[in-house]
Amino acid sequence: MQGFYWDVPGGGNWYNTMKANARGLRYMAGGVGIDRIWFPPVSKAEGGGYSMGYNPYDYYDLGQYDQKGTVETRFGSQQELKAAIAEFSRYGIVSMADIVLNHRAGAERQEANPRVGGATWTDFSSVASGRMAWHWDAFHPNSYCSWDNGTFGGALDVCHHAGPAYNDFKDWLNWLKDPGNAGFTGGWRYDYVKGYAPWVNKDMNAATGGMMGIGEYWDRDVDALNKWAVESGSSVFDFPLYYTMRDILNDASGGGWLPDLMDPRKSFAAKWDARAVTFVANHDTDEIHADKMLAYAFILTYKGYPCLFWKDYFDYALAEGGGAGTGEGNGIKKLVWCREQLAAGGPNIQILKSDDGDWISYGAYGYSGGSPGYIVVMNDSPSSWKGGWVTTGNPYLKNRKLKAYAWSSARSGYNSRPEAQYCDGAGNVQVWAPPRGYAVYSVEGF
Repeated sequence: MQGFYWDVPGGGNWYNTMKANARGLRYMAGGVGIDRIWFPPVSKAEGGGYSMGYNPYDYYDLGQYDQKGTVETRFGSQQELKAAIAEFSRYGIVSMADIVLNHRAGAERQEANPRVGGATWTDFSSVASGRMAWHWDAFHPNSYCSWDNGTFGGALDVCHHAGPAYNDFKDWLNWLKDPGNAGFTGGWRYDYVKGYAPWVNKDMNAATGGMMGIGEYWDRDVDALNKWAVESGSSVFDFPLYYTMRDILNDASGGGWLPDLMDPRKSFAAKWDARAVTFVANHDTDEIHADKMLAYAFILTYKGYPCLFWKDYFDYALAEGGGAGTGEGNGIKKLVWCREQLAAGGPNIQILKSDDGDWISYGAYGYSGGSPGYIVVMNDSPSSWKGGWVTTGNPYLKNRKLKAYAWSSARSGYNSRPEAQYCDGAGNVQVWAPPRGYAVYSVEGF
């Protein structure tokens, strides 16, 4: 789960809010829940207590030094950060840090810069921590290189090829891993990775013991994401799938083509699921405004590593279904239960229906040890139930009566559980979903 959103309440209490929800997120549905929580950027930023942290100033100030008009960051103190991470760890949830390697901001003084023949705001010698006190040679342009892949706004562009930044970042990330400082063990979410070379992320992962890295490569080009994932050795957020879901679901007429969700040209999860982190919204972009539960139903039952959004779960009440209806089988909680309990958390997907723009079906194979798998049906029609016969190769569903464990419809009067269906010995079974809705079928009595 992304444990924050843009402009979370200030005042230094957000880490405490996250901490208070640790147990509930771990046991959100029948003993299952999230396994990783993504924290906002933790360092003191140029905007002090008002900043969301993406304009870092003093990397080693996690809310313990009085500078930039505050001691605490927007989210809290270093002690509160450590306590929140420890609480998540107590419940078996690892914590991931949001890491900004591309740029830096907030220098207090100008200095002479021989590379540009004038003065630049590149003197960080006054940071309270005394660490990563860089000068002009840590940024572009310097004596070694004049540019890299991209700049961000008006912030200083960090040089990783030469100067102190490359090794200082390695030291800082390992410092963040130490529970005496923070305690991050769940890896790194890398901000704006288009701004610098992918080998930087690969080296940072390796330098921190092979920690998981997830890049924000903001692009809907599947091939571009694939190239970056190969070269960086990291996972990547599935922006192509996000935009595909947005375009389909925001067409309330049902004119979208649902099979596009499973097209490897339009979804990175469909191309390389082991490196795809799927999502429905995040702090930067939240554009799926029609029938958002359909999007969650897809990412939580399909391939890839799904990421939940705090605001959807808590503020928009999608944990229980929100505006898509509430009840036994509705909402994110029930979908998480289906993924973890019915498919052991790792769907091995078989596509069952992909030739109709209004409805698709796919199934997750079962596993020995009590996880029978499931069959999902999704319906894009705004007014009609959709479904029909499909044939599954999952042996754990054959010769069994299947019932819908999760379902939802955003259309008034249609949000009811689809009828149970019998799957014969050949794997043939009928599955149905309500208008602009979904259903997840599995063995009755599980």
